[in-house]
Amino acid sequence: MSLPHALLGLIHYGPATGYELKATFDNSIHFFWNATLPQIYRTLSQMEEKGWLTLKVEHQNGKPSRKVYNVTKAGREEFKRWLSEPPEMPELRNAMLIKIFFGNHMQPSQFAAHLKAWQEHHENLLKRYEEEVPSVIQKCVLDTGAVDDAPYWALTLDYGKRMDRMVLEWCDEVLKRIKDKGRKDSGQKKSASLPKKWRQKLP
Repeated sequence: MSLPHALLGLIHYGPATGYELKATFDNSIHFFWNATLPQIYRTLSQMEEKGWLTLKVEHQNGKPSRKVYNVTKAGREEFKRWLSEPPEMPELRNAMLIKIFFGNHMQPSQFAAHLKAWQEHHENLLKRYEEEVPSVIQKCVLDTGAVDDAPYWALTLDYGKRMDRMVLEWCDEVLKRIKDKGRKDSGQKKSASLPKKWRQKLP
């Protein structure tokens, strides 16, 4: 995804400052595409140079001036053009899966600790999706009046919840396999320590 086009989409709902756009990012697009405040400010300047945005400085008594950005006709046309293009397929880069791929070279306890940390991360995400984000969507609808957009925002929320539930289910299954493997390995070691004639009688 292109950060300029994400910003065009957000400013499409109404004029905003860079700080306001960062706050909106943190409650929406952040869940699947992150951007820092310096990145946003730098990108906004580039977009203004391209004629996609206008900048209005609003002076405030006793406070720093506000730099408010608004979308131009050229910016709206660019946003529509980008939406019509086929999406780029995302490249999967997941350091956790690399660790799992080489999990045989770790102690089982360390392997399990990594999984439990990952599991906790997705549990927290899912909890936030279920408890916080729905009210954020409702507030955004009230603030922007974008009633027809809300079902599409909810689709991205549904994707996130389904993804986290899948990861949690997968972590449970892997932890169970690791536990079963540990029991099996322990049984084999115990059997190997017995006299040969005794081991032959074991199931």
